Amino acid sequence: MAVGVLAIALGLAAATRGVAARAEAAYPPTGRFIEVDGRRLHYVDEGSGPPIVLLHGAYGSLDDWRATVLPQLALTHRVIALDRPGHGYSERGDGGAQTIDDVASPVAQGRIVRAFLRALDVEHTVLVGFSWSGPLVLSMALEHPDEVRACVTINGATHPWPGPLETEYTLPDVPIAGFLFVELIAAPAGALLSDSAIAKAFAPQPVPASFAHSPLALSLRPDAFRANAADVRALRPCTRELSLRYGELAVPVVVVVGDGDLVAGPHIHSYPLADAAPTSELIAIPDGGHQLPYSHPEVVVDAIERAFTYDAR
Repeated sequence: MAVGVLAIALGLAAATRGVAARAEAAYPPTGRFIEVDGRRLHYVDEGSGPPIVLLHGAYGSLDDWRATVLPQLALTHRVIALDRPGHGYSERGDGGAQTIDDVASPVAQGRIVRAFLRALDVEHTVLVGFSWSGPLVLSMALEHPDEVRACVTINGATHPWPGPLETEYTLPDVPIAGFLFVELIAAPAGALLSDSAIAKAFAPQPVPASFAHSPLALSLRPDAFRANAADVRALRPCTRELSLRYGELAVPVVVVVGDGDLVAGPHIHSYPLADAAPTSELIAIPDGGHQLPYSHPEVVVDAIERAFTYDAR
């Protein structure tokens, strides 16, 4: 019995290493590195002109932007895309604690992004946050409005939502069982089950061919999976407090939403944000799903360009 369990464990460990190795071979780091507050961050900085900062969602990396809207935006702007801490090739830098108060919440990561931008001497930028990063960019606008030209949220997960968190986010926090799940099961299981999650992210529309360039597999590596789970656990309590302040936003906010989004329901997140933000514009895409940068890149580019037509000061 013990020999059989050990053999299964070794097989799962090998499968996990295989998933990680294939992901890193397919999506190697192609940007630059900079140390900010003791953590090494991976980013790209392309083009010239008024700056735009692109921040990815859960299970993502900066390669999501390179595969979608970054090349077009870089024709007329300086475009910076960052692997958030613990994702892609950026270090988590939290000593493994991953509590709401250190690096897991959108507010905490917003402070890291601000320090990163100051290190690059980037000022008065348009901040673009997809999904999980929606509240991240809004928190930066609330804390430092003079440093933000405008915010664009794309299906931002901006408000608390009902119901329990999925097991994939809660189990990694459980001692021993969580370690075994992340190190042995999450990657091979995720690779097998990802098709249904991807279909949900694009529903009610089909998955476009461009999603073949998604770096999703990088997020199945154990450290990245653990970081992503911690981020999602921190999201709801953070947005519970943050959403009470959206009426204080002093910068323009362009709210881009897919009306058919099954991941970040529009009536829970984007529509209430557009109602609360004093200077907001709502761009709704009929039958649009969650992954709008892949499915509707031209709409996303136009929305980001619109952010430059406003000046709240």
